[in-house]
This record gives sequence, C-alpha cells and structure tokens, in this order.
Amino acid sequence: MKIISGFPKKIVEYAHALEHLADHLPNDVKRVLLVTGEKSWQATKEIIQPALSREERIFERVVVAVYPTQKLIDAFSSVVREQQLEAVIGVGGGRVCDVAKAVANETSSFLMAIPTIAATNAAFRKNSILYEENGAYAGGNQNASTADVLLIDTAIIGAAPRRYLIAGMIDSVSRSVDTRPYTIDSDNFVLSFIHQNAQLATDYLLKISERYAEGELSEAELAQAVDAIITVVGVAGAKSKGRMYRGVTHPLHNELTKLVHHPDILHGEIIAFTTLVQLLLEGSDYEWYLRFLRNLKFHFDIDTLGLADEETIQILAHHFVAHFTEEVAFFITDLSEERVVAAIKEAKQILVTEVFSDGGN
Repeated sequence: MKIISGFPKKIVEYAHALEHLADHLPNDVKRVLLVTGEKSWQATKEIIQPALSREERIFERVVVAVYPTQKLIDAFSSVVREQQLEAVIGVGGGRVCDVAKAVANETSSFLMAIPTIAATNAAFRKNSILYEENGAYAGGNQNASTADVLLIDTAIIGAAPRRYLIAGMIDSVSRSVDTRPYTIDSDNFVLSFIHQNAQLATDYLLKISERYAEGELSEAELAQAVDAIITVVGVAGAKSKGRMYRGVTHPLHNELTKLVHHPDILHGEIIAFTTLVQLLLEGSDYEWYLRFLRNLKFHFDIDTLGLADEETIQILAHHFVAHFTEEVAFFITDLSEERVVAAIKEAKQILVTEVFSDGGN
C-alpha cells in the first residue's frame, strides 16, 4: 500500500506571530519575493515591512489580482530568477498561497505561507489549485513539497471580515461529508484517519457556529476554529493513498466554475450549495447541515451561482455524470443526469426557503 503525506515542515500559530516572521526565515536568506493580494497587504504591511527591515532583508512585492494561472506563476517565477531572490513568502488568502507555493516549487525556493484569512486550508496543502483566466477550474499543480514554514497569525485572521471565516467553516465541514462514503464497509486505517480528522473539525465547528455568528467567540475559541479549518482539515487532506477522496462536492464545484464565472462568490459559498447536492443525492439527513448554515446566518445571492436557466443546469449535470459517475458509483448507485438536475434544483430551493429566509450574515 502506497501512502503519501504532505505536511508543512514547521507550523507557527499564535496571535501576533507575524511580528516575528523574520525569526522563521533561514539566516542566509536576504532577498525575498513577497506574494500578496491588495487587501492582505493593506492588512499586514505595517507589520511585515519593519519585521523584514530589522533583519536587513530586501523584498520585491508582486500582487495576485487575478485567478491563479500558469501564466501568472511563470511571470512571478521569472522575477525570482532575474532578481536572484532566495525565498518566497505568500501573504493572503487561498489564491495568493496557491501562487506562492507554485512559484517556490518552480524556482526551488524556501517557502513561507502566511494566510490572512481562514476561508480555505490552501496554506497547508502541498498542491496549488489553478484556474483559467476566466475563473474556470484548470486542475491542480502537484508541487514537490509543502511550505517550509506555515505562519498563522490568529489576530490577523480574526480581524478579517466575518464572511471569510464562515466560508472556511463551511468548506471544512464539507470535508466530513466528502470523505464519509469512502469509510463505509472499509477497515482501512488511512481512510479512517482522513475522515475522523475531518469529522473532528466538523464537530467543533458545528458546536461553535451559532456563537460565532453572534460575535461571541473567545480568543481561544477563535484560535481553535482557525486551527480546525487550516491545520486539522489540512492534515485530513494531506494524507492519502494516491487518490483524492472528494465525493460530489468539489468535483461539482469545479465543473460549475467551467460553465459560470463567479467573481463575487467565495469558494466555500459555492461549496455550501454543492455539499447540499451531495447529501440529497445520497439520500442522507441534511437537517443538521441546514441548522449549521442558519446558525452562521449564511447568505448569498443564489442567482450568482449562474444556475437560473434550465440549459446551464442540464449542461452541468451532463458534465458531472460524464466525468464522475465511476468515481461516485459505489455510494450513489443510480446516478443519472435527471437525478443530478433534480438535486441541483432542490438544493437551490432549500437554501432559499430554509436558510436564506432566516437572514444573511
């Protein structure tokens, strides 16, 4: 049995950790490529600039203002080579971290990943999710290694808009839904490890969801929520037997991005919809999931999914059945385009009438 695990080599996690980022760079690293977003730079520049200058480190900053594409990675990699930079530091959300990981991989550079939001666990993962310039999913870049240092400043993440952490909580809970079918009638230890880590994070996030939406979490509870999203679920996703355990939720998300451009929706917000589709296709209980979404006061404009017309829904169902029937047949035995169409329509209706009607976050 082949088991592959990919974990960051060093994880630093506490409030105000960013002030000490230079302590976690190798002593011989003096020239750095700083990969940021505009918002993440505004949130961190007053901390990062003095932290690097105290150690007389020089940085060149590049901005991820579009989707992570191979073209962008190639351009930033050229900057590293031309300016003989020695390390890559990614400061931002999932797109920034995915670009930084790929650039470090292509240039064999030291990598520090600094997530400024907890909307995904991208900073923990080894692979980079890439897109076409129009936002269509283009696949994963299988980087050679994970971050040398994963630095999580819970104060920075806690100060970010609430929408991002809610999206991260939803994405994390989806992983327990994704992975559960693979454990049915299986005594495989690795599968149990993957699912139970995802379930551990889910149980905690369900527990605190209502208090978080009301803004009542303590600093310690917030730190544990961030830990659940980035590291606990990250561990679940980083350990594999040479395959992905992704159920319906992420493949359906990926196929949807190929059909519809979603510039104003977060990954986790689309995943809220596709997770419900999986639960419907399985015939599983979903009331617990709706309570979770209501507790978070989760809301977005359902029309921004781009599934208002029958033709797009039919195309999405056709693509999913054509590409993923074999992958999910062991737990959805009678999958058909008609069933997927019905589940998509029902999931939309349920979100509108049973979740969004309670108000938004």
